[in-house]
Amino acid sequence: MLLTPTLLLAVLPALALSAPTAAGSKHNVYLVRCAYSDCDGWECDPEETFAAGAFFRDGPIAEGSGTRIQRPTSLTRLSGSQTAWEGSKRTIRFGTSGTFTSNIGAAAKTAAKGSIAGDGTLGTEPFVCFKDGTTTFRVTYDDEPHTCTTDYWCPSINVGGEEESV
Repeated sequence: MLLTPTLLLAVLPALALSAPTAAGSKHNVYLVRCAYSDCDGWECDPEETFAAGAFFRDGPIAEGSGTRIQRPTSLTRLSGSQTAWEGSKRTIRFGTSGTFTSNIGAAAKTAAKGSIAGDGTLGTEPFVCFKDGTTTFRVTYDDEPHTCTTDYWCPSINVGGEEESV
C-alpha cells in the first residue's frame, strides 16, 4: 500500500506523539561553601566556612530559595586539607546515592557566572558544571542552620529514557 502525501501528513503527528520520549534525569549537584546562618544564643563563628556538595535527587533548588530551608537528598562536607574545587578532581560520597567526582578546571575560579567550568559523574551518570558564585540556599547541617553559597551548579546531562539508579 502506498501512502499519499496527504495521508502521510495526517499520520506523522500521531506517530510522533506515540513515540517514547526521553525523560532525562532530575539530579542536581551543588558545589558550595557553607557558613552558620544564626549564631544568636550560642557560641559559633559566623566566618567559619566549609566546602560541601549538596545532591538533590528530584530537581534543582527552588528559585529565590535564599531564605527557605532546602532539604537535599545528601549534604556532604568535602574532606581533606585541600578544599578548593578548582584544579583537580574531587570526590564526595553522597551516602547510598553514590560517589560524585567533580573535575573543575583551574581557570574556572575567574570565569564568568554561567560559564561551563567542568564536569562530573555520579556513578556513571554524567553532569556538566557551571560557574555560579551568587546563588544561596539554607540547609540544616549537624542540627544547625547554615547558608550555602553555590560555587558551581552541576545538573545531570543524562537524557536517556531512564534515570541512573542512585
